[in-house]
Amino acid sequence: MSIPHLLADTLLTQIHLLPAQDIPNPGAEAPPGAPAIERVVGYLRWIAGVCILGLFFGGIVAATAGRLWDHHGSGRLGARLIVGSLALALLFGLGYTLVSQFAATAA
Repeated sequence: MSIPHLLADTLLTQIHLLPAQDIPNPGAEAPPGAPAIERVVGYLRWIAGVCILGLFFGGIVAATAGRLWDHHGSGRLGARLIVGSLALALLFGLGYTLVSQFAATAA
């Protein structure tokens, strides 16, 4: 016998073993320790936000100092810090939005 015939014969003889009703789909339940993990993630988000703000204000200070004392290297570095902090803030906001969206569609 060929493989397709064997498969068809096996499936037809084993059809009675398939479940007669739908497979149950229980509701989602948080695993033990989930609140502690959420608390740690909340702390990390808070720390990341403070770091982004610190980078932004540090860039303002560096850019201002570079302009006041005519030090173009410091002024350029300050501008880079400001632009970098704005890019990080954008990624921070997008990351939260994307993760929330994926979590909502997965549940």
